[in-house]
Amino acid sequence: MQTSVQDQLCRTFNGIVEKLTFMFGEVATKEEIDSPGTLFTLASMKFAGDMAGELSVAVPSEITAEIAANILGLEPEDIESETMMNDALAEMLNVVCGHVIMDMKGTDANFKLASPETTYVDDEKYREMMASDDYAGLMLDDNPVFLGLKLES
Repeated sequence: MQTSVQDQLCRTFNGIVEKLTFMFGEVATKEEIDSPGTLFTLASMKFAGDMAGELSVAVPSEITAEIAANILGLEPEDIESETMMNDALAEMLNVVCGHVIMDMKGTDANFKLASPETTYVDDEKYREMMASDDYAGLMLDDNPVFLGLKLES
């Protein structure tokens, strides 16, 4: 991913997530966020149109309840299920994806978003995120986050 694209992606992500979850992000190097052994939840979604590709975000699974609670206006202990947490993370990614496309292609961009999917990051996927230029590193309220953008040519 080109540096200018990565910079725009991170700026958009941080701005939207701050408003949506009241959590604050900052760009970090992957070396600064290296957290082997941490269980990450990964949300990813494909998009097509004026810009096509896949956007993904991986966050420590332990903060998905906080993300969900902040989006839903609840306390983290009120989040009843893993499904609620994963749905909230997927919805956050959905909102971010639309804004990323409009920030990069203009507010009149033509695009279609696929439904986000969530899964857990295994060791192989973690190594892939650490090694790939398609993933940027961030800290979200002192928690490591991987933000990935793979564009189709």
